[in-house]
Amino acid sequence: MAGLEISGSECKMIQKFAAAISELSIKDLFLPLTRNPIFINAERAGCHLACPVPVAVVKAAEAALELALLKDVTLLFKSGCD
Repeated sequence: MAGLEISGSECKMIQKFAAAISELSIKDLFLPLTRNPIFINAERAGCHLACPVPVAVVKAAEAALELALLKDVTLLFKSGCD
């Protein structure tokens, strides 16, 4: 797979994560979490468990390889119960 670039984050953990995963293979996208270099490197970089960046890397790679639809994704939190 072509190189991967994550840019624009001021977060030191994301910068460390980005430096660690400059390239991925298609096989990497299908490995389980415990063996997946994306999530292993996110943990090593100190990313928070709820950090959306590692998941965004997976989805962006899938879309680039035409394995997923190009669609916007939004995490929305509402206060209170509906």
